[in-house]
Amino acid sequence: MRAFLYKFLGYGFILFVVLQGVSFLSLKFLERSVFYKPQFVKNAFPPTSFDYVVLGSSTGLTTLDTRLIDSITGKKGVNFSMDDTSMSSHYLMLHHLYACGHTTKTVVLALVPEDVSNATPQLSANDYRFLPHIREGYVKDYFSALDTDLFSVYTASRYVPLVGVSYFNTELFYPSLLAAVQPHKRNRFDAFGNYSYPEIQAQLPKVSGLQYKNPEVKNPYLEKIVQFCEEHSISLVLYQSPLYATRCEYPTSFSVVNHSDLISDKMLFYDRLHVNLKGRRLCSEIFARNFK
Repeated sequence: MRAFLYKFLGYGFILFVVLQGVSFLSLKFLERSVFYKPQFVKNAFPPTSFDYVVLGSSTGLTTLDTRLIDSITGKKGVNFSMDDTSMSSHYLMLHHLYACGHTTKTVVLALVPEDVSNATPQLSANDYRFLPHIREGYVKDYFSALDTDLFSVYTASRYVPLVGVSYFNTELFYPSLLAAVQPHKRNRFDAFGNYSYPEIQAQLPKVSGLQYKNPEVKNPYLEKIVQFCEEHSISLVLYQSPLYATRCEYPTSFSVVNHSDLISDKMLFYDRLHVNLKGRRLCSEIFARNFK
């Protein structure tokens, strides 16, 4: 029995070492690719001084087309928005941008009313995309501050990559195989970080009037972004994208480029929160004319 136990532990240890090595390589392949936005920030450009960058979740990603904005304004911008994220992720992305050697004159921050009002931020669904950079101090600190579980997948991944890669196997392991053979492959965004929903008719109900939202500014990570921009002499532009049949009214002291009720035609929406390709074109043109 003792011999069996020793053999079992020995083989188990060898298996652990092999899987740990595979997990390390998975994160390394992703880190050297441009597959997800954090790696795109690091590897798609040499250290660059941008005129502006767009940060946000899926609304920022699909509403503002930096190619079109650049063609109108003559500026140089990139969309670093990442779907299924929140204000805390935008702060981490901004920190990551500067840690990778980039700078920007302006940050265009796309808002979501519920996120602005969230006084107790948590980790976002797609924050795992920063795991290839978990050994960076600012990434580790971010996860430590927000991942309060007794067993932290994110913090443990700093020392045992197998934990994160196995937990997020579909999102990390399989993309890492693609990144190993196609390091220039991007995950649903173009060479300047843009993505649009298809030009289809949204199945939205007819409404007789506008719904009003009055977001309260409570998210502490918004204040962190403001502070970071002040410390690095960055101009911060807050942007509210169109919402179907909804008008957001922010506090008067909170200066926002408010396109919440810019579009009333449901043919320009993909769903209640996102515009489609036609809607993106309209929003980008109007934004660019003011931004110019």
